[in-house]
Amino acid sequence: MADHLHPTIITLDGLPLFVLAAGENRLPVVILHGFASSAIAWQPVIRALAADRLVVAYDRPGFGLTRVPIDRWHGLDPYAPSTQVPIALALLDHLGIERCVVLGHSMGGRFAAALAQAVPERVAGLVLVAPAWESPSAPRLAPLVRSPVSSALGRRLLRLISPLALRLAQRAIWAGPPPAGGIDQSSVAASLVGWDTALWRLTAATLAEAHATPPEALVVPTLVMLGARDRIVPPSLTLQLVERWRLRGCSARVEHFERSGHLPHIEEFERFIAVLRTFLAEVEDETTPHR
Repeated sequence: MADHLHPTIITLDGLPLFVLAAGENRLPVVILHGFASSAIAWQPVIRALAADRLVVAYDRPGFGLTRVPIDRWHGLDPYAPSTQVPIALALLDHLGIERCVVLGHSMGGRFAAALAQAVPERVAGLVLVAPAWESPSAPRLAPLVRSPVSSALGRRLLRLISPLALRLAQRAIWAGPPPAGGIDQSSVAASLVGWDTALWRLTAATLAEAHATPPEALVVPTLVMLGARDRIVPPSLTLQLVERWRLRGCSARVEHFERSGHLPHIEEFERFIAVLRTFLAEVEDETTPHR
């Protein structure tokens, strides 16, 4: 079946990525998950879209089933925000994907936009789902966070506070009560061995970089999907950005999901898929040569 999921580990110059793919043909979709999430959390969306196209999702370093056995990748820290575009490009090259639609959720939305900025010729369309633009920055503090003593204490603190943090996340991330047995990023975070070490290393790498700023312009067709009841990332900043993008000629449209919080792809799944399919068809129509 076209929607049969194919989990695999793809090693890119010593960096093993957990990749979940399904489908074939047509314009591919590549999914970048959010903070404390995984490709696994996107299984329903992958299956739905894979009925008629290739869909690829992967666990970014620091999350899910991707485990980093080395400290460097091409001389770069694989946990650092600035390394996420090179990693995505290396995966696209490995899979032979010349052009695709990139979908990013929450923090993954920032990296998806960065990818579209860096190589617009490779990105036919951009989908931003409840995008998160802000990230902490404290370059002077990063060496202290990386020290063995701070790392050991930090990982212990993460393990201690994780049960409470997960309960608070469950309350905040949904617009209403979470469905019984539902998979979401707050439940994926602390479910795997070594999650605390990976999260601490990611935190140190993020602090080491300069403060990131949202893109002032995008040159690819863009769909923004926002949960009206999002308590994790208020939509106001994204709406301001959309207005600036439009003034600069970007083809951007916004879809509001009135019954959703930070997870419109779960809370309003059927409408989410319908809106996304319409956008994909429009992008395909624009990128297909007409006779």
